[in-house]
Amino acid sequence: MNTLDWYIVRRLALCLGLAIVSLILISVVIDLTENIDTFIDFSAQPQQIALYYAYRLPYWTILTLPIAALLGSLFALTSFARHSEIAAMKALGISLGRILMPVFICASALSALAFFFTDYVVPQATLQHNRIDREIRSQQRSDGSRRQVLLQDRDGQLIFARSYDANQRRADEVSWERLHKGRPIERLVARHIQWQDSLWIAYDGRHYAFGAREQTETAFESFVLNEISLTPSDFARQHKDPDEMNYAELETFIDRATQRGEDVARQRVDLHLKISFPMTCFIIIALGATLGANARRTGMANSFGLGVLICFAYYSSLKAGQALGWNEVIAPWLGAWIANIFFALLAFALIWRAHK
Repeated sequence: MNTLDWYIVRRLALCLGLAIVSLILISVVIDLTENIDTFIDFSAQPQQIALYYAYRLPYWTILTLPIAALLGSLFALTSFARHSEIAAMKALGISLGRILMPVFICASALSALAFFFTDYVVPQATLQHNRIDREIRSQQRSDGSRRQVLLQDRDGQLIFARSYDANQRRADEVSWERLHKGRPIERLVARHIQWQDSLWIAYDGRHYAFGAREQTETAFESFVLNEISLTPSDFARQHKDPDEMNYAELETFIDRATQRGEDVARQRVDLHLKISFPMTCFIIIALGATLGANARRTGMANSFGLGVLICFAYYSSLKAGQALGWNEVIAPWLGAWIANIFFALLAFALIWRAHK
């Protein structure tokens, strides 16, 4: 990269940094305005509020990154165009593609960084943010214990427990059934089940087997539930949401849920979004830079208005594709990628037109 490339990169980095900081500050102010009554009502401690926002910053950074990328690239390249710097570069025989090359390199690096940030930082930060939020609202720590547990396992298994103690890894007043084509073929009721040696063991109960014409009943003091694939984490209260999981965790969750016969269309869309959303940075920067470089004495206000319009169109397309994918109107991967595909085609068309 030569001196001109570094000059373009510095301007882009400055505009991008200012856009990110501004959008994050706006997010904090809006969220604080919405939640200040909750903090007061539940007597939240200052350190809890500080952690609440500290753990939320990574999520807001990724969420607002496409907007910041678009505004940053638009402002940077528009400023070049307004001061006739783009025209001067072209007069020296430098093509628009070569002018935008450092911008595309930065966009690729930003997309790669966004993917790793989304996969390694955001899930853990979101998990801790949700934990702090629950602490503020309940003013007590949750160890994963819960009441009225109903879970579905693979091969048509259902398990219900009156309560679950996460510290002891024990569920009380348990009922377990195994179904075949909607008909129960096996049932067990027990005083409690305990997680021991990577297996669930039922104590003090009865086991029923339902044949075609007869039913057998057996009392037991202990009974090993070999069929259950659920683990103590499945019984615990802290079930992770898709935004609290990284790519590998969500993929594993989908595989296990599929084995249990659950509908995972939403989770499949969210899995593809973990790749498609970081890729948005490259597409949006390419689009914004192309528009900005071809501006004709456009003011910053006009660039900002154009950026807001494009962002509105992008997030509308993203949400529409997500909803279509969730409801299985289109394939989950297409629901996650449809906004990127549309705006990538738009950016390619603008670049091709600029070269003509």
